[in-house]
Amino acid sequence: MPNTTTQNIGLAICNLATLPNEQGVSERVLIIPDGEFQSADGRPFDVPSRKWLMDATAFDSLSLAATTRTKDFLFDYDHQTLHKEKNGQPAPASGWFKSDALEYVPGEGVYARSVEWTKNAYAALTAKEYRYVSPVFLYDKQTGRPLVLLHVALTNDPALTGLDEVAVLNSQYLLNNTGTNPMNEAQQLLAALGITVDGDVTSEHIEKGKAAITELKSKADGAEGKDKQIAALNTQIQQATSNTTVDLTKFVPVDVHNALRGELAALNSQHQGVTIETAIDKAKAEGRVIAAEIDYLKQLGEQSGLAALNAVLDSRQPIAALNAQQSKPTPTPTQDKTGVAALSVEDKYAADQLGISHKDYAALKEEDQ
Repeated sequence: MPNTTTQNIGLAICNLATLPNEQGVSERVLIIPDGEFQSADGRPFDVPSRKWLMDATAFDSLSLAATTRTKDFLFDYDHQTLHKEKNGQPAPASGWFKSDALEYVPGEGVYARSVEWTKNAYAALTAKEYRYVSPVFLYDKQTGRPLVLLHVALTNDPALTGLDEVAVLNSQYLLNNTGTNPMNEAQQLLAALGITVDGDVTSEHIEKGKAAITELKSKADGAEGKDKQIAALNTQIQQATSNTTVDLTKFVPVDVHNALRGELAALNSQHQGVTIETAIDKAKAEGRVIAAEIDYLKQLGEQSGLAALNAVLDSRQPIAALNAQQSKPTPTPTQDKTGVAALSVEDKYAADQLGISHKDYAALKEEDQ
């Protein structure tokens, strides 16, 4: 994403054509043309080149912003979503497509894949009552590059009147009233990947984010591979032990059988590791997690697996201020009935992780003191 601030972000609307298939779905709809382009009425007036610019850098920004969406992208009619605050009329949907359905083709532009049209929109398109689509996006006023796709409209007018005024009002509404500043969301997403952004998001940050996502996917694929190995080893063991009529010492030597069981145990141990909650609690205690993101991290672990979660947590550096807030005074040990210093919950957890008895761990603590 280019180095921008909300002061130099503009809002754009332009027009392209589309048609649905018999099932009411357009497999690919071109919503933003590639290269330099401008509206029929001469916009953008606030970009030095007087043109918008769609390229790979711009698509990186659009893709990153799309990953922060929780809802599908909307198609409406004649940009009524922009006008509804002024004219008080409803803004029905004409179609929808998924937030991960953007596709960039150099030399052609940005496509929306698998656009599902409503019944009324399908009828209007097939009857040619509507023929064009018009995207609405935030753009960098310095370079003209699109930054965030907002929604798309079905329209027949390639130069709608009053768009400049509506664009300013809607841009203010988006940035000030909804609490969804696209720059802040991009920074939050990169922070979740362990990438600190001081100031505006740059193309370098985007590349680091893409690399982090690739690494997470690689580790997640590795975890899936271990699952398959465990399943295969289980199958081999079951096949080796299920048929009692087979001389196992002849067809499956004992050392091979034991090797399989040992490898299975090692894979299970490596795969299980610590629980998701334990990993998050440990990172929080170390000052690498704040309370506000615990639910997000739990969802990440449940959705992508423990390996992906650990990759995010391991990439973070402890924050000294969080360590200071979360640190607690070490309680003075007391004596239990056996005369051994009583252990805290943290001590018992440490002893369990080390594989030694609580009594031995207490003795070690007393020696250290």
